[in-house]
Amino acid sequence: MKQFDKESGFYYEVINLIDLDHFETAIKLIKNHIYTLNKQDDIALAYINCGFLSDKLGDHISAIDYFSKSISIESKLDFMNNRSKNISYNGRSNSRYKYEDYLGAIEDKRKAKNIRLLEIKENSDLHNQQIDYEKILLGNFSNTDLEAKYLALIRASCVKKSKYDLIADYKKVISKKRKDEVIKSLEDLSESKYKIGDFKGSIKAIRRAEKYY
Repeated sequence: MKQFDKESGFYYEVINLIDLDHFETAIKLIKNHIYTLNKQDDIALAYINCGFLSDKLGDHISAIDYFSKSISIESKLDFMNNRSKNISYNGRSNSRYKYEDYLGAIEDKRKAKNIRLLEIKENSDLHNQQIDYEKILLGNFSNTDLEAKYLALIRASCVKKSKYDLIADYKKVISKKRKDEVIKSLEDLSESKYKIGDFKGSIKAIRRAEKYY
């Protein structure tokens, strides 16, 4: 998967800026290069990166707009081999949640799940081949296998975890079977709350389930 592409070579500089927490400058650099990109999926990815970085800055309105631009572009594309279309929906969901648009947040999460299921149904190999939102949360990547634009995506989307994360500690001492049971229970809770119109409760349950990935 790794290769030097002069169209996205600027992402090495973006990565350095992200590592220095210079998120606003990184966004400006990406935007300055968007119109040099020829492939629609690369343009969509650029907007995804801008979305995650804007979210880090607390500018949730801009983040939602960037993710929406990516979703609009990706809706016109076929399945992509390298990444899932569920990333942009999950990113927008997170920003909508922080903006307290709970209905929008849970609708995006539900769309993201359906998209991922459809991708895998169409091609089961995509489960292992693609970068998807779950892999981003888990952080299970070999950096030597990734192009700069995907390394930037991982850096931009990375969420700093609290030193006192009780769920993270609990995950270390329970079996995979128990983790799957907890996730299923929280997903069922989310569904029941969605059906009664408790969208805040529904999205909070899904977000909690994701912590057990």
